[in-house]
Parts: sequence; C-alpha cells; structure tokens
Amino acid sequence: MSSGQNSQADETQTTDAETVANYLKQHPEFFDQHPDVLAELDLSHQCGGAVSLIERQISTLRDQSQKAKQQLKGLIQIARDNDQLNERMHRLTLAMMDATNLNEVYIALDDSLRGDFQADAINIKLFIDPDSIEIDPASELMQTIFVPINDSKLTDFKHILTQEKPTCGKLKDEQLSYMFGSAAGNVKSTAVVPLGGDSCNTINCDYIGILVIGSHDAQRFHANMGTLFLTNLGEITSRAINSHIVAKERNE
Repeated sequence: MSSGQNSQADETQTTDAETVANYLKQHPEFFDQHPDVLAELDLSHQCGGAVSLIERQISTLRDQSQKAKQQLKGLIQIARDNDQLNERMHRLTLAMMDATNLNEVYIALDDSLRGDFQADAINIKLFIDPDSIEIDPASELMQTIFVPINDSKLTDFKHILTQEKPTCGKLKDEQLSYMFGSAAGNVKSTAVVPLGGDSCNTINCDYIGILVIGSHDAQRFHANMGTLFLTNLGEITSRAINSHIVAKERNE
C-alpha cells in the first residue's frame, strides 16, 4: 500500500471514529438502550502495566455470560428436539390406533420410522401363531414376520430378549442377515426392541417378538445412548399388536 493510500485510510478511520463519537455524544442513552453492545466492549482500565482487579472481574463475568448463552442455546435446542420427537410419536400413536389389522400396524410403523425418524431399515419377528390374528392370508407378512419361538436362529437374540429392554449397537453378521436379508450389508448400527413384557397380557408369554431398527450410520445407535424413546416405542407397538390378538379372540 502506498503512502497516499495509508494516509487516506487513516483519514477514513479518523472520520469514522469522529462520527461514532459525535453520535454517542448526541445519544447518551445509547448504552442504556443497548446494554448487550456495552457488554461486548473491551475497555482497559489504566493502572500502569498491571491488569486492574475491575478489568479482571469484567473479563471473568463476560466469559461466564458467554458460557451461559451457549448453555441456554443448547437447552433451547434440546427442548425443540423434544417437541419434534413428541409430535412424531403422537402421529405414530394415532396411526397405530387407526390401524384395523396387523398389516396396517406394520405399515404405520414402517412409514413413521423411515419418514419421521430416518431409519434405513426395520423388521419385526413375532412369536405368535398367525392363525390367532386377523390378517390377509395373501400378505407378505405371513412369510416374513411370524417365526416359531423355538427357531434356532433366535438363539443369538436370547440375551437381548431376556433383558426385556432396548439394546443399541452393532449386531453380528448372522443376526443382521436374519433380520434384513440381502440389505444386511448396509446396516452399520441397530436398535433392538423387545415386544411384549408387561404389556403382553393376552397370551401366556414374557414377550411376543422383537423389533429391529437399522441405520447405515455406525454412530446412529450406540451402547451409551438413552433408550427412553425406544422403550416407549416398544410399548406402543406391543399394545397395537396385542389389540388385534384380542380382536380375533373376541370375534370368535
């Protein structure tokens, strides 16, 4: 930059500073009306070469204020996320309640988990006699979700089922293949949700099946994540399935 340009820049800065100073003189109430601006200013307290106690206190308070702002933003975001989660769960619950048969229960669950919760894969295995449920005999569900409780391939899920609570993480290759077939290779993390438990009150069992949710993201479901949502999802799904078992029994 030439000396002429430096001189012009200095004049511009001086003019800007004078403009600001004149504005503040004419509007002494400015900082009263905009305390947030004052809080951002870094004003040095003249006391020789040392940092004054007042300056140190102001700096500490400013840091604490910034941390409090970040914490508040985080809490607001969590609240917004929870509101969205509750709204999605509400829609899913209504869809489950509107389902007139097990086919519609499965469709509602699949649509919700893939659409609202961005699941990449889901599947259910039920340990129920399909003759005990009102279901279309031509439905593909007849060939995919009903399995005998003594199915040898369920042995790999036994430790999960006996806990009767959701488990998140990575399943073994044989477990993934059993639940997702040819799509198993793309599933990097899963949530396994036992169905039944306390809500299984229409037949003599501890659980009526399992719901497995898969993701292509290896970090989507991990062992340290909270499972309250998955627990609620399992209870809603179990009640929906049980209601159709009850409907068939009552019709008979």
